Amino acid sequence: MTSISSSAPTVDVDGITTTDMPYPSATRAGDIVYVSGQVSFTDDGTVHGEGDVTAQTLHSLSRLARVLDAYGATLDDVVSCTVYLKEASLGGAFNAAWSAGFGGHRPSRATVVTELLDPRLLVEAGAQPSWWGRGM
Repeated sequence: MTSISSSAPTVDVDGITTTDMPYPSATRAGDIVYVSGQVSFTDDGTVHGEGDVTAQTLHSLSRLARVLDAYGATLDDVVSCTVYLKEASLGGAFNAAWSAGFGGHRPSRATVVTELLDPRLLVEAGAQPSWWGRGM
């Protein structure tokens, strides 16, 4: 059974969010952690994999994993995600990268095709919610 190691209601993960941003990396409510959407920014603010949905998806998932780690959790603990994809035509490559990033784990997912805030970004993924304490 996985447990949440952080007792903080919100967490800012270095290189992902800071306290001067309008949202945290994640918010905890009991045994549920809501992870803010993760995009393909690097720690220095550049875009990783510009123009490449596979690279951006895998990088977004690595950032999601970093946030989960602050709570002692992994991608295997995610049960539901919301994803924003810039174009429907990217769906096939995105799905392949998503499956590779999660391995054999298959959380439920809603995918919305929409314009993202930065035109260089192709995908944004957040875990909403993630549940730790499987079997409870």
